[in-house]
Formats: sequence, structure tokens, C-alpha cells
Amino acid sequence: MEELITAILSASVALSTPILFSSLGEIYDERAGVLNMGLEGIMALSALVSLWTAYTTGSFLLGVLAAIFVGALVAVLHSFATVKVGVNQLISGLLIFTLADSIANFSYRRIAATVVPTVQPLKPLDIPFLSQIPIIGPFLFQQNILLYISIILALAMGYILYNTTWGLSIRSVGENPMAADAAGINVNRIRHICVIISGIMAGLGGASMTLGYLGLYQGGIVAGRGWIAIVVVIFSRWSPYRAIIGSWVFGLGFSIAANLIGTGVGIPYYLLLMIPYIMALLLILFFHRGTRPPSSLTVPYSRK
Repeated sequence: MEELITAILSASVALSTPILFSSLGEIYDERAGVLNMGLEGIMALSALVSLWTAYTTGSFLLGVLAAIFVGALVAVLHSFATVKVGVNQLISGLLIFTLADSIANFSYRRIAATVVPTVQPLKPLDIPFLSQIPIIGPFLFQQNILLYISIILALAMGYILYNTTWGLSIRSVGENPMAADAAGINVNRIRHICVIISGIMAGLGGASMTLGYLGLYQGGIVAGRGWIAIVVVIFSRWSPYRAIIGSWVFGLGFSIAANLIGTGVGIPYYLLLMIPYIMALLLILFFHRGTRPPSSLTVPYSRK
């Protein structure tokens, strides 16, 4: 029983990493007043590009950088459509999702016709002494570097958002863009930057799946994590700090499902696979009350 608990907790942290990366970017995005419904597709395309780059070059660093570049590039399309042109953010996001996901799946079929790219996932970093603590050691101190980077970024992005002038500018743009403009803040430039940050973080989320955990790509690899990241944003009430806990809760759901399937428990596997999504539904039902999104979320801004 202790081994099962240890395995579930250990995997839960690794499985929360893609969700945390993506939710952090989306928090900045929505704080600035822009909704990105294309996270799922960006993560899928970035996952494939990062895997293929690492496979062909032998460099995990280049794989991560390629994922960042692809995430930013797709986000530029969304930013241009929503911030510059003023296209409905929901429609643009869904189109971005469909486009990026389709490109990823089509490209993988073409690649897999000749070779199936796989890599050895990043090895966990054993932190001396701490990694030897029963249960807690494997849970917190035997994870790959991408997990630790995601935690550091969450803390740094939280500090920037709440304790710096730039963070105040982001929050003011999302709450009252007219007042922010009157105060000399370039509203649309802030929004462009935050949308691109969202794409970069979703790219890191995709890379963390293929390079940090699975070591391969397959259709449907993201499995709703992009949508769950948006749920985490709401659950965390647009706070990078709370997003750490929210992402781990869903990572725990994915881990419970995977480990119970692996043990051969007498529950149909398709019911176990529903666990994270049932959790998402329950969290939305119980925690949506009292949550207030940024006042200008999804509202385009044009200077009069």
C-alpha cells in the first residue's frame, strides 16, 4: 500500500507540470484581458516539435527552445487576431486550437510513416538527503528539472504580478484599460506581450510532456490538459501561487487513474480515465462562487 501511495504522489507532481506551465501563462493572459482557448492545440504542437528536435539533434535544450519558439509563434497569430484586429477571443482561440492540433497530428503521421521518434525522458534529480525521506522524498525531491523550473516560474511570476510596476500594469489593463491608457500605459502592447507569454508557457507545457515524462508522441497526447489549465486559472482565482496547488490536484487525478489502471484494479479503465475531468467539473461547481474574472476579460480595446 505504501508503494502505491508513493507511486501515486511521485507521478502526480510530474503530471502536474504541463498543467502548471500552461495555467501560469494563461493567468497573465487573462489578467491582461485576453482569453486563450487554444492552449490544448499549442501544447500538442509544441510537444511534437520538442520531441522531434530533441530526437534529431540529441539536445533536450534545443527541444525545449523549439517548443518555446513554436508556442510563441502560434500565440502571435492569436494576439494579432484578438488584440490588433479585435476578433472574438473565443472564436480565435478555438480556431488556434483546431489549427495547431491538426498540424501536430498530420505532421506526426507523416513522420511516423518513416520513423517513430522517441527519446529517453529527463532523469529525475535526486536532491541529497531530502530524496531519501520516505514517501515525501520521491514525491518532492526526485523530480526532473522541468518540474523545479515550473515551481520557480510560478513563484517569480506571482512576485512580478503583485509586487512590481509591470505587474500592476498588467492587472490594470485587465480591469480598466481606459484608465490604464489614461495613465500612460500602452494597453495593447501589454496584451500582446501577455498573449505571447501564454504561448511560451503552453510550449513549455507541451515539452514537459514529451521530454519530461513520456518520451514519445501520440495523437491526443495532451488529453485535455490545456482545457484543465483554464479550469486551474479559475480555481486559483488568477493567482500564480494558488495555481501550484490547483495543478497538483489535477496531476493527482491523472496519477490515480494511471496507477490504478496499472495495478489491474477491477474498475473499467475508461471510468478511471474520467477521474481528472470529474474533478474539473466538481471544482468548477464548488469554487466558481465568489470568483471574479478581470473586468475587461475578452473585451477588445481600441483607443478612441
